[in-house]
Amino acid sequence: MENKVLIINTGGTIGMINSEPGNENSPLRPAESWSEIAKEHPILERYKTDYIQLSKLIDSSNMHPDIWKEIAKIIFENYEKYKGFVVLHGTDTMAYTASGLSFMLKNLDKPVILTGSQVPLNFARSDALQNLITSIEIAGNDMYGIRLVPEVCIFFRDNLLRGNRARKIDATNYFGFSSPNYSPLGDIGADIRIKKNKIRKPSRDSFSIEPVADENVLVVELFPGLSPIHLKKMVDGIDNLKGIILRTFGNGNAPTTDEFLNVLEYISNKGIVIVNITQCVTGSVKMGLYETSAKLADIGVVSGGDMTPEAAIGKLMYLLGKNLSVDEVKKYMQIDLRGERSLCEYSFVSSMKEFSQEHKFQIEIPKRIKDEDLIQAVSRITNIVFEEETEAEKEIEIVFSGCEEEKLEPLKIKKKIIKNQENLNQEILLTYKQNIKRLMELYKTLEFAIKSSKKFKIENIYITIYSEAL
Repeated sequence: MENKVLIINTGGTIGMINSEPGNENSPLRPAESWSEIAKEHPILERYKTDYIQLSKLIDSSNMHPDIWKEIAKIIFENYEKYKGFVVLHGTDTMAYTASGLSFMLKNLDKPVILTGSQVPLNFARSDALQNLITSIEIAGNDMYGIRLVPEVCIFFRDNLLRGNRARKIDATNYFGFSSPNYSPLGDIGADIRIKKNKIRKPSRDSFSIEPVADENVLVVELFPGLSPIHLKKMVDGIDNLKGIILRTFGNGNAPTTDEFLNVLEYISNKGIVIVNITQCVTGSVKMGLYETSAKLADIGVVSGGDMTPEAAIGKLMYLLGKNLSVDEVKKYMQIDLRGERSLCEYSFVSSMKEFSQEHKFQIEIPKRIKDEDLIQAVSRITNIVFEEETEAEKEIEIVFSGCEEEKLEPLKIKKKIIKNQENLNQEILLTYKQNIKRLMELYKTLEFAIKSSKKFKIENIYITIYSEAL
C-alpha cells in the first residue's frame, strides 16, 4: 500500500472551471483532469494523491444508485493501494451518496470522505480549497498525524460528519451540512482533532462491497388533507413497488381515521415495506408512544428511529437489493447497521385467539445485544376481551421470567393490572428498565406470560427491546 490518497471525481461545483481560461465570466464546465483542477493551486502538489474520475462527470442532481455502485467498485478495486479515499461530489445529493455508500461498503477500515463546495475552486472566495485539503488529510490519517476514521464521512467547512447522519441544510451558506441527531466526528480548526468516542471501530473482517440497490422505493410526506384515496391510487399505479418511506408528524404520528389506516394496511398487506420517519429536523420516531403511532405499528409499519430521510432511503434500497424477505427487511430497518441510527429496536408479536386463563410465549434475546447496551423493554397489549361479560373488576397478572430451569435463583418481573368497565378497552403499555437488564443478564430466553382468574383473549401482544447502537 502506498502512502497516497485516491481522489475520485464524480462532478459538481468543486470540479468546475471556466470554459475560457482566465475569463471568470465565461460559462463553467467540468474539468477534464486533475491538472486542470489543481494547476492554479500549487499547494495541492504537496499532497500525495492519485486521481480518477467517473466515465461521465455529472451534476449531482442526476445522481443515481447505479453511480453509487460505480463509486463502490472503484474503491474496492483500489482498496489495497491507498490509505484512504476522497470523493468529489456536488452538494445537492451528497448526503444521499454518503448514505448509500455507507451500506454498500462492508467492513470498512479506511476513510472515505465526500466533499464538495458551494463555489468553484478557481473562484477568489471559494470554500473548495480548504474542503479539499482537509478531506485529503483526514483520508490520509497517519500520514498527517490524524486519527483513523474508518467510515464514510462528509467534510464540509470545518464539519466532519458521519455520512449517513448528514443532511444538506443550506443552498448557499459555506456551512451547508449538518448532522441533526449525531454530533460531528471531530473538532476541525487550526488542528484536526478526531473524537475517539464518536467514530466506529475498524472492522476485523475483510473489506468487501455489496453494490446492490433496489430503486422501487417511494417517499410519502404526510400533510393535513392528504387523501388516502390518492395515496392508494398512486401505489396501485406503480409496478413492482417494494418500499415506502413515510414521513410522519412529530414522534411518528399519523391520522387515525379508518380510511387512512385501511389504505396503509392494504399497502402493507401487498408486501410493501413501510418505514416511519419523522418530518422534524431533529428527534426520533417513538412508535406506540401515542395512539396515533401505535395504530401504525398494528398494521405492520416499522420504526425508522432517528434516521435521516437520506439514510432511510439508502438503507431501504440496499436491503431490498439483497433480495431478503419482507420480514427480514423490516427487522434490519430497525437495527443499526452502519451507525445510521441511535437505537436498535427488536420487535416480537404474539396473539391469543382462544379464551384461556393464561397465555405464554418465549423471546430469544438477539445475540447482538450486549448487557451494557440494553436500555429498556416495552410491552403493549391490545384489545383484551373477557369471556364473562360482567361489571366486576378483573385482575390481570403480567410476568416476565427466564426460561432456563438450571438457574438457582429464578428472577421474575410481576405487574398487576386491574380492569374495569372504564378502562376495559384501553391497551396496556408497560415499560421495563433496570429489572429487565438484570433478567437479560441471567437468561438468553425470556418468557412473557399473562394470567387471570377469568378467561380472556387478546388481539395482539407487542414486545420491543431497545438497545444502544453498536
